[in-house]
Amino acid sequence: MPKRPADQAGTELDRRVFRASHSRIPEIVELARKIRRHGPDILGTIKLGCSNARLEASDNRIKVTIRMAYGFHHANNPIALVMLRRGGLDIRPPQPRTQPTKTAEASYVLDISAQRGRCNRSITV
Repeated sequence: MPKRPADQAGTELDRRVFRASHSRIPEIVELARKIRRHGPDILGTIKLGCSNARLEASDNRIKVTIRMAYGFHHANNPIALVMLRRGGLDIRPPQPRTQPTKTAEASYVLDISAQRGRCNRSITV
């Protein structure tokens, strides 16, 4: 359907369903019945201007994760993998730690104490 105002969507949908329901092709008539049955939901989606793109994207990511989990021995493992990837946790691998030099460590401690108001100025060693 071309872009039209939301209030015209109902009449346009009714017109197209009417034409499809009077078709001689049985598949088109069946489609017209389905559209008529889901008409209020279709009109609500058009009026709100929302789409199911986020749902489809999430569903696709879950399918890719399940494909990665092929061969797991227990059903709980792919479920846990999906929950880990799609659950919203921000898990990052630990960063390698380097040993700070004594001067860097001392300046860091003094900077922190200056931020807390214990000192009027930052002192670096």
